[in-house]
Amino acid sequence: MLAALRFTPGQLRGVLAVVGALILGAGITGMTAILAKSAVIEETTSQSGRLSVAALSLYQALSQADATAASSYLTAGTPSDEMNQTYREAMRDATVALATAAGEVKTQANAELVAELNARLPVYTGLVETARTFNRLGEPVGATYQEQASTLMREEMLPKAHDLQENSLAQLNESRADAAAFPWAAAALSAAALGTLVWAQMWLSRKTNRVFNLGLVGSTVLLVVFAGWLAMASLASASHTNRSHEDGSAPLELLAEAEITAQQARAEESLLLIARGEDPDAAERFDEHFKALADPGELLDRLDEAFADDPELSANIDTAREAADTWRAGHDEVVKLAQGGQYTDAVALVVGESDTSLWASFTTLNDALTEATDVSADRFAEATNDAQRSLSGAAAGLAALALGALISAAVGIQMRVAEYYA
Repeated sequence: MLAALRFTPGQLRGVLAVVGALILGAGITGMTAILAKSAVIEETTSQSGRLSVAALSLYQALSQADATAASSYLTAGTPSDEMNQTYREAMRDATVALATAAGEVKTQANAELVAELNARLPVYTGLVETARTFNRLGEPVGATYQEQASTLMREEMLPKAHDLQENSLAQLNESRADAAAFPWAAAALSAAALGTLVWAQMWLSRKTNRVFNLGLVGSTVLLVVFAGWLAMASLASASHTNRSHEDGSAPLELLAEAEITAQQARAEESLLLIARGEDPDAAERFDEHFKALADPGELLDRLDEAFADDPELSANIDTAREAADTWRAGHDEVVKLAQGGQYTDAVALVVGESDTSLWASFTTLNDALTEATDVSADRFAEATNDAQRSLSGAAAGLAALALGALISAAVGIQMRVAEYYA
């Protein structure tokens, strides 16, 4: 074998073996990298993406249900149709989200969280329905059941929903990082193959006194196209994947946090009146949530700063801020009325159907954040689909180009070898 390398035909075959190995390696690693990227992006729109959306929807729905249940308890007799509809929709969304999450979880920790939430959801709804029944009968014991339901939600269910959301977001971010990674191994092998092809053509030119070897030139051209397609597809996919985070999942996470914080503040505001001053912690919890939402530098400010140049989102954020300011001023009036013994007037201000009630302010704020959340979710889906489309056909195309380059190089060198035996 080594002796054959002393002669030109053997050297030509050696060059072909090296070039062929490099082209084959570039083709296999390039195709594998594209297929892996495509699979990861598909996974973000399927398993991890669906789990993330389900966990977020669950957290939001549970918060919405508790805020509405607490508010509706304050109404004398039967809650308004709007409150009943909002509560039913929130519980339906929570049930659907739990069912979706149960089908998507892959880790034992997430499975346990879903199982625990499934076990506690009927307990919560039972406590709420018992509270409503006693409330319709005019029995004050209903307040105890409503407080127990809110405590169960606040201390057990919402923390577990939050943990599930955090776990799913971490999984989604890991998938995003994998999808955006550049295929350096394939790029290095492509560069090595191109370098070897250029050297081989220069060497052959000196050996044969011929300027070009059409086979090697064709192989070089095909490999340049291969490297260009690999780089362009990878960079385009990474760009769309990063856009899905910047325009989609990042604002989605922040908007959801603001929406949930507002819902928790609403629940605590209602509990403050339900307890008739016997739960001083409710006032502190309300202040804590509201400050986290609307104080300088907090959630609404962070949203405003992050998306001031985005007309579609900034309009909703401005609406939410105005509603929060109105709500804050109204809440101070509620506290004054309650402390002054005007409990009926305080309740009317909190859950009344007029445009000046705090229910109206909260609904306006919640709707604005929900609309912005829907926009971000649509952008995430659009960017993810764009990332998938940028890889469409790339794996098959790269395989065909690598095979063509390999065949072209083999034909070009074998033609020179054949000349020595003619």
